[in-house]
Amino acid sequence: MGWTTRLLMQKYEFHSGLFDKNRQFLPVALRYSGRPSCHSVLDMRRHYVTDASAEQERKSKKMLKYLTALVFAMVAGSYAAVPLYQRFCQATGYGGTVNRRETVEEKIARHNQDGAVSAREIVVQFNADVADGMQWKFTPTQREIRFKPGESALAFYTAENQSSNPITGVSTYNITPMKAALYFNKIQCFCFEEQRLLPGEQIDMPVFFYIDPEIETDPKMDGVNNLILSYTFFKSTEEK
Repeated sequence: MGWTTRLLMQKYEFHSGLFDKNRQFLPVALRYSGRPSCHSVLDMRRHYVTDASAEQERKSKKMLKYLTALVFAMVAGSYAAVPLYQRFCQATGYGGTVNRRETVEEKIARHNQDGAVSAREIVVQFNADVADGMQWKFTPTQREIRFKPGESALAFYTAENQSSNPITGVSTYNITPMKAALYFNKIQCFCFEEQRLLPGEQIDMPVFFYIDPEIETDPKMDGVNNLILSYTFFKSTEEK
């Protein structure tokens, strides 16, 4: 047996009958032991692809769950925004919501008894917005009102349903600059109250407000003579 045959015997696995009686090498039905067969390679690739696909599917399902939860949280937050904002204003007095012991009417009466007349002029400008998907036309009737601290004023906003279906809306508001909100007191307002309009219906909504004369004694309010009253209408929760 030559060295070539010995080398082949070391590198290959042989079945019975591969050598004759004289130990002559018959190169038939050989199976190379150092290299995997085609079937084993294909099986390995199928196994790898299957595992990769399963992992990708698992990650996709996990991401879908996160996104679904985020959407539900955003929708729930928008439903709760208006009542939470109302409670915040009532608790803090933000936006002119009265939370102090003395009512606006009592302040007006006390100021009238004092007979003091301010030389300072306050300009209140009006802004109106609607949320996305709210098919209303919502505008302030007047651009601005000029008056003095301690005086009350009346303004109007107009809303019109431009859709073919009844829509119930509810509004929030804010005062700019924010530090002036403490002295801006609403006597009558349509905010936080549901307004239902039929298709094509139009209504005028009043805002009766009062500027606290104490604004003149607050050094932080020096030079603050221009305020903006903004309202935003949203669709009511049950109609979303």
